[in-house]
Amino acid sequence: MNDILASMSNFNFCYRIVPCLADPARRSSLGLKAALVALHLVYAGILFLFDSDLIEKTKEEPWYTAIYLLLFVVALIQYFVTSCSSPGYVLDAMRDVNEKNSLYRRSSMLSKQPASSKSGSFVITVEGSESERNTQGSNITSWTKLVLDMYPPGTSIRTFTCSYCNVEQPPRAKHCHDCDKCVLQFDHHCVWLGTCIGRGNHCQFWWYIFEETALCIWTGILYITYLKANILRVWWKDAVMILLLVTLSIALIFLLLLLIFHSYLILTYQTTYELVRRRRIPYLRGIPERVFPFSKGVCRNLYDFCFGRSSIYSLERLPTAMEIEEKSRPYTCSDFLTCRCC
Repeated sequence: MNDILASMSNFNFCYRIVPCLADPARRSSLGLKAALVALHLVYAGILFLFDSDLIEKTKEEPWYTAIYLLLFVVALIQYFVTSCSSPGYVLDAMRDVNEKNSLYRRSSMLSKQPASSKSGSFVITVEGSESERNTQGSNITSWTKLVLDMYPPGTSIRTFTCSYCNVEQPPRAKHCHDCDKCVLQFDHHCVWLGTCIGRGNHCQFWWYIFEETALCIWTGILYITYLKANILRVWWKDAVMILLLVTLSIALIFLLLLLIFHSYLILTYQTTYELVRRRRIPYLRGIPERVFPFSKGVCRNLYDFCFGRSSIYSLERLPTAMEIEEKSRPYTCSDFLTCRCC
């Protein structure tokens, strides 16, 4: 009993020093991060520990090992940057819109400048936009009106209000039960990263997969090179290297499939959630399978994914029926000549 109380007091002391360890979710996330870093160090460390030829090559051509270690460090940095990035939460977007709206109203109030004339005094007022006047004259908040403009006319607020966060969801948003928040352009919740992948960090996630895949390929080549030159010399070293190479090959297959899959999503401007649950999503239910409603063409999709996301809180409206009909039209030779697919 005393041992149990002593261990509990030790845990409480650790939680006071590091408060984040008191949260089970954050504790498991930190454990996964530590395990991933340890795996990287094991694969690279055993390679440099066993392969004497690689050490000699490093002395002769230091740039080769320097580039490999640079890729190793960059992949780990990209992992932590992506895991700490925000996917773009609906609550943060709503707060951002309301703050901008309040600043606009404050500037509108300050823009009333009194001026004098011979007949007396009058006030010059800078009028806001028509939508702003309508918003101020009604009970609808600026966020609700903005979300309503994203949907077709006649859509009810209740049809897209999250029952968990009690906020109006814009198109392509979804509530994540792991994060307990609604995410803009929700893709999936990544367990290894400990965060959601959404509009704000999908590009960073793709680059992390790409760098991790390149690192696995390079490490696998180094392992195969070692086994070719040193096979049957020390059996236990060969056994360790073969075991690590097998597990590395399995991880590489998974990473390659994931990289190809997300590259396809980028080119077609989809998300994993929209592709997997297409028939269950109300705004995608009536659209043909091979029609991508949010696609703007391959080139524009790539540009928007890589460079066009200046704000993670920018929203996308649902396409109209005419736009869906235009995208459903089969491609012809003239369409390829005019670069309709781009």
